[in-house]
Amino acid sequence: MPERLTALDAQFLHLETPSVHMHVGGLLVFDSETRPAGPLTFADVRALVRRRIHLVPRFRQKVVPVPFNAGRPVWVDDPHFDLDFHIRNSALPAPGGRRELAEACQRIASRPLDRSKPLWELYFFEGLEDGHVAIFSKVHHCMIDGMSGIDIATILLDFTVEPREIEPAPPWRPAPEPSGRALLADAVVDQITNPIRAGFDIAEQIVRAPRIALHQAQDLAGGLAELVSEGQAPGSSINHAIGPNRRFVIVDAPVGEFKEVKDALGGTVNDVVLACAAGALHRFLVDRGEQTQGRTLRAMVPVSVRADQQHGNQITNIFVNMPVGPMTEVHRLRAISAITKDLKASHQALGAAALMNLGTWAPPTLHALGARLMSRGRFINLAVSNVPGPQVPLYMDGARLALTVPLMPLAESSGLSIAVTSLSGIMGFGLTGDWDMLPDLDVVAGGLLSTLAELLKAARA
Repeated sequence: MPERLTALDAQFLHLETPSVHMHVGGLLVFDSETRPAGPLTFADVRALVRRRIHLVPRFRQKVVPVPFNAGRPVWVDDPHFDLDFHIRNSALPAPGGRRELAEACQRIASRPLDRSKPLWELYFFEGLEDGHVAIFSKVHHCMIDGMSGIDIATILLDFTVEPREIEPAPPWRPAPEPSGRALLADAVVDQITNPIRAGFDIAEQIVRAPRIALHQAQDLAGGLAELVSEGQAPGSSINHAIGPNRRFVIVDAPVGEFKEVKDALGGTVNDVVLACAAGALHRFLVDRGEQTQGRTLRAMVPVSVRADQQHGNQITNIFVNMPVGPMTEVHRLRAISAITKDLKASHQALGAAALMNLGTWAPPTLHALGARLMSRGRFINLAVSNVPGPQVPLYMDGARLALTVPLMPLAESSGLSIAVTSLSGIMGFGLTGDWDMLPDLDVVAGGLLSTLAELLKAARA
């Protein structure tokens, strides 16, 4: 039978509504003039995808629901797969700068993906300033998490100017799509055997190592208690019901500057990213005339726990109450470093992972309902995601990658997300905001750079 979506992957489908789009985006900007064979064109990119798409079979598969929602959906080959539907050519209006590029991406991000086809699209942009070209990919979150995204990018990216040789794949022949009756029968068996299989695994663990099993159960209970005790997130002007349209802003800075701050002032690179986000939010709230004294905003920070050989989403979250009140940026960074250090020592992430995987046990209808209820509760103010990548030059068909910027979806009552990817020595920030709720998204972007500048000044003092 076809592969079934994991509990978390299915949750990303259940969370989607006409206003809440559960796709992630990735913007790659290339210096086309570095390509020995001449400027990179749409035809070059389409040919490259055609040669390498067999390396990611999921990109030729679609999601098929089980009749009566009796089980989690499955991945099946799309017998009508058409590469030309998924790869599209576009050109930016003059002057082809960063604002024009971001506006093109936000329009694409505001449209949902077609559920009847493989859940991805790729756009090639010409007309950028300085002879650059760009690619914007849109992929449903049920297909890919942040760390998987780096894996997916490697089918198009190379570590050398000369593209690597990929052994040609045999002609693709889609597997027959199973009947509804077969899907239903398999789902019933899966619902019965999954809890039984898990129960046997737990029983075997208890017999082999009862003390370890007891500690794990205690840790899990503690983690769930910590999550429940957090309660709802503080109220803010960025936490109302979102609409379907998005704003997108691009910010970048050298990775070396974040490491310089970390080395001089303490914490981790991710702590510096969170401190920059908190400092930006302080400036943003002040600009809106809101009170910030003693105030915090809760950020959901995704953490990948996917092993090297695993597929699909294997992520959990920690919840960081970021101080956004008036203080020095050094004080803000040290406060956040202390908070994240305590969270890592706690069981919160374990509890979050357990909640995310309840769908392995729960009937699918209840799982869908639970996913939507979790989304509609105001448990966070925003999401901040930082995914590191290789800090070496990367190329697409000979064109050097100059910048990569992620786009992250919004929760139902959260109008802002901040996603970060570091590649080739550049930290690219993608700020996604609800169109109506954040017309001043540029203020957050400027605040990120201002906070980083203050931290650098302190680090170099």
